[in-house]
This record gives sequence, C-alpha cells and structure tokens, in this order.
Amino acid sequence: MDILKSFTKDEVEIMNVIRNLCIKKGIKAYIVGGAVRDAILKNKIKDIDICINVNPNSIAGQLKGIKYYKYYENFQTATLAFENGIGIDLIRCRKEYYKKDGELPIVEPSNIYDDLHRRDFTINSLAYDMVTNSILDIYGGIDDIKNKIIKKIHFNSYREDPTRIFRAIKYCVRYGFHLKDKWEIEQCIKEGIFNTISNDRIIKEIYSLCCEINWIENIYLCSELKIFNIDGQALEIKDSVYGKDLISIYKNIDMRILRLFYSLRDEVYVNILIENSILNRKLKSTIKYFSERLKIIIDSMKNTLDNYKLYNLLKSMNDYELTFLSWYDELNCKIYNYTTNMSTYKLSLNGNDIKTLGIKEGKFIKKILNDIMKVELNTALKWKKEYLLKNIGEMYKCL
Repeated sequence: MDILKSFTKDEVEIMNVIRNLCIKKGIKAYIVGGAVRDAILKNKIKDIDICINVNPNSIAGQLKGIKYYKYYENFQTATLAFENGIGIDLIRCRKEYYKKDGELPIVEPSNIYDDLHRRDFTINSLAYDMVTNSILDIYGGIDDIKNKIIKKIHFNSYREDPTRIFRAIKYCVRYGFHLKDKWEIEQCIKEGIFNTISNDRIIKEIYSLCCEINWIENIYLCSELKIFNIDGQALEIKDSVYGKDLISIYKNIDMRILRLFYSLRDEVYVNILIENSILNRKLKSTIKYFSERLKIIIDSMKNTLDNYKLYNLLKSMNDYELTFLSWYDELNCKIYNYTTNMSTYKLSLNGNDIKTLGIKEGKFIKKILNDIMKVELNTALKWKKEYLLKNIGEMYKCL
C-alpha cells in the first residue's frame, strides 16, 4: 500500500530527503501513528512522525533546509521545521514501562516493534517502512480501520495511562468508530482511575476534546461513560447570545470550556477546571467566580428592573462572564440591554464640572454625579454638559 499519495508534494519532498539519508547511513525509518492512519482513511494529514532506530541528532545536522530544530533529550525526539513550511517530528524508536498506574512511563531506546507496542490503539500502531515502501501492521490496525473499531493494544493499557480514555473518545467521535473497550473503560472510571493522574493531564485532554469539530458529541460521550455528569439540555447551543454570532463565539475554545462548565453538574470536575495550570487565568477566574456566587448574581439580576442597578452589577464583568450569564433565559434580555445600551456608557459630567458651580465637598460631588448617572441610565437620555450645569438645581428639586 502506497500511502505517500495522501501527502502533499512538499511533504513527500522532505520525507524523501530523510529517507535517502537514512538509506545512505543504514538507518531504519518509519512513518508512524496518526499520519499512517489518516492516509489510509484518505483524510488530511495533520502531523508527520518519523520513527528511526538512532538518536535524531545523528542525522539532523546533515539535513538541508532546516529552519527550526528542537531536541528533547528525555525521549530522544526532535521537532523540525523546514524552509518550505513542512514540520516533522523525528522520534527514536523506544519502549516504555510503568512503575505505577498513572505515572509517566520509563523510556528506553529500542526497535520499531517495541515502539508500536507502546502506542494507545491498534489504529495508531501502524508503521510505513520508508525504505521498503511497505506497511508494518502487527496488531490488526488496518482491519480495525476498515471495521471502524477503536481498540487498545495491550493488557492494562487504560490503567497505565488513563488519558487514553479521553483519546479513545476523541477518535470514536471524530471518525464515527465503535468503542470496542467500552465495558473496560467504564470499569476503570468506576474504580476512580483518573485519581491517579494530575488535574493538568486531565484538563489537557478535555481541552483537546473541545478543539474538535464535534466537541459537543465528545462531551456527551464523556458523560455517557460517567467521567463526569452534565445536564444535556444546558450543553445544547441556542441560536444567539445577546445578539452575537454563535459560530464566531464558539470558535474560541475557551468559550467551549465555559459551556462545559455551564452544563456540569459535577463538583469534582468544576474544581478540576479551576485548579490547573493549563487554562488561562481569566477563564479559570470566571469559573471560580460563578461556582461561588452564581445564585446571588442571578437573584440580584432577576429582581432588578433598574438600569442603574443593572449597570453596576455588570460593568466590571468580562466577556466570558457576560456570555455565561446570557445563557440563562431569564437574564438574556438584560444582558442584551446592557451590552447594547450601557456597556459603553460615559457620564456627561465629571467632578471638575461640578466644582465650577462652587461645590467643593467631595461626598456631595460624588452624590450629584451618582444621581445624574441614575437619571441618564434609567431614562436613556443624554444631555449636553452645558444643559446639565445650567439646570442641575432644577433637576434636584424634582429628585
């Protein structure tokens, strides 16, 4: 099977350069993993991993046209970017073993057979021999691709590395495959297998799920497997959010994570969304803020018909917080009112303007400005500065 037809001309050019150098030096070289899988599926190739049986440093210096090179000593892998825009990961063939479930593996240099054995699923355990132009398929990966099956390679795979459960979900949804190991995965989850890994590793995988086109289906499958509990109706996306285009909003992965939080009915995973170093600070602070104060904020907004009070409730909120509140039907119109009519509001007068009237006391100046703000926000009227200064006394007789 010639998988090279699925690669671009520029990608093949770089791979041939690597292939020719490896042949010259007697090095075994294989395209491995997702690139082979996607080539067989006739999908666009996202990442090209080339596995060799020597340290990448032994050939990288002899490759021409390298724009960027970074070497990772612990795993003896290297990331290369070429002048024609192609990126390649050079990986030394290795074997792995786990001292304890959930811990990162111990890595040792080895051969392609051990390298394929360490991989997560049969569909990712394929290697294309760049020298002989043939596919190495030890675990029946091609048949599983044809039969649309996601299946582990070796015993205890999900306990050794629980993040494989999230990746199984991702591939099932992305390709429309059947999860062969569903019962075993459910047992691992029931046993609390995710307690053996850090919040960062969990969030990294959840973020990856949310980067997928069918990200909502990923979340549903997580809930079905009882990784966490969600309210399915809350996860469903409505037609609009205070007048903003939903397609644009949900291109932002952080908004997808926020929607997950909105639908979560699982305190453990709410805490995981807060306590990690993967998500950005603004998103985490938004989740923390609403996990602690949501009922108070909703009650305050529901019970006010006063624009001035609404303005003071919302003026310090960021886009994440405003979007989140707009997902509640009873608040949507109020958020729309704020973002349309009040979010750019600027008071017509300032303290210096009041001082020109001969008023010097700070507390009284503040009260006057505050009262003018109430009138402007609640009447939606905007007066010129000259009119306000001339009629402020008459206004106060009416207040």
